[in-house]
Amino acid sequence: MLDDATKQQVLSSALRLRLASSALTLDFYDRLFDRAPELRAMFPADVTAQADKLFDMVLVLVQSLDQLQMLGPEIEALGARHLHYDVTEDQYALVCEVLLDTLAQHVADWSEADRNAWSVLLNHVCDLMITGARNHASSAA
Repeated sequence: MLDDATKQQVLSSALRLRLASSALTLDFYDRLFDRAPELRAMFPADVTAQADKLFDMVLVLVQSLDQLQMLGPEIEALGARHLHYDVTEDQYALVCEVLLDTLAQHVADWSEADRNAWSVLLNHVCDLMITGARNHASSAA
């Protein structure tokens, strides 16, 4: 789980967002498709609804830093659902990297400490999603 210093760093940087809206996550998708154009086909032409969902999830994570364990089953279920979109385990690292780069552009005074804290949070979420996907795949087999 996240230590108190990591939680404080994530919260502090979230409060410094220059653009606290789904415009942040729309920028994320632009960056993701620039980095990995092959992923574009996994999404609808208009990613606005998807960007809204991602932004809402980021907000939930920030607001739930002290209760992340309660979100575990929901995040694992999200990972299981991503199997149906043909998301592979190696794509999670790319998504985390692009989201970190996007946050770096949208958080005032972004620092290495911010990047490290968000990396811990996002890697935790990715680990849960991958676990959910693996569990779902093994139970379906």
